[in-house]
Amino acid sequence: PAAVAAALRRPMPLRPFRATRIGTLFHDWVEHRSTGAIEAAAIDELELVGLDPVESGPGEMIADAAPERLRALQATFAASEWGDRRPIAVELELHLPIGANVFLCKLDAVYEVADGSDLAQRGIRYQVVDWKTGKAPVSARDLELKQTQLALYRLAYASWAGVEPDVIDAVFYFVEDDRVIRPDELYDEAALRRAWASVASSVSPASV
Repeated sequence: PAAVAAALRRPMPLRPFRATRIGTLFHDWVEHRSTGAIEAAAIDELELVGLDPVESGPGEMIADAAPERLRALQATFAASEWGDRRPIAVELELHLPIGANVFLCKLDAVYEVADGSDLAQRGIRYQVVDWKTGKAPVSARDLELKQTQLALYRLAYASWAGVEPDVIDAVFYFVEDDRVIRPDELYDEAALRRAWASVASSVSPASV
C-alpha cells in the first residue's frame, strides 16, 4: 500500500514497453472501429504505427512479431461478441470521488444490454467492458485487484449516467486468451470506501 500511495502522489515517467504500446494501439483500433471515426481501410494503418524494428545490436535492427500479434488481437476481437456491436460510450474518462480522494476511471467501452438477453432478464441495462491485451489473472489475489477496478468503473458510470449501480454489469475481456472474466461479486460503494479506508490507514505520512 505504501508503494502504491507513493507512486500515485509522485508519478514518474516510465520507458514505454512494447507490450504497452501494442495495448495502446489495440485500444486505438477498437475505438476507431467502434465509433466509425475513420474509414475501414485506414484502420489497418494503425497496426504498424509505433511498432518499430527491435534493436539487436549496435546499428542492427531486426523485425519482431509485434505486428502479427496485433493483427491476431484484432481478428480475435472482431470474432467476439462485441465485434459487431456499437458501444454507447468509448474511452470515457470519469472522476470518482470517494472520501477525500478522486479515482480516475477510464472506461474502454459501455454497451446497452440487448432486450431479451440473459443480462436483461436479470435487470441489467448496461455493460462496462474493459479490454485487456495481457494474460488473464492466474491467482485469486490478481483477480481480487482487477475486480476492484471493475467495481470502481461501475460506480463511476452509475454516478455519471444517473442510474443505480445494480443495473450495470462489468467484465474484462482478455483478448489474447479470448476469455471473458466476470467477478463473482462487484463491490458496492460502501465496500469500496471500507477497502480504501483500510489502505489509507495503513500508510503513514512518513512513507509517502
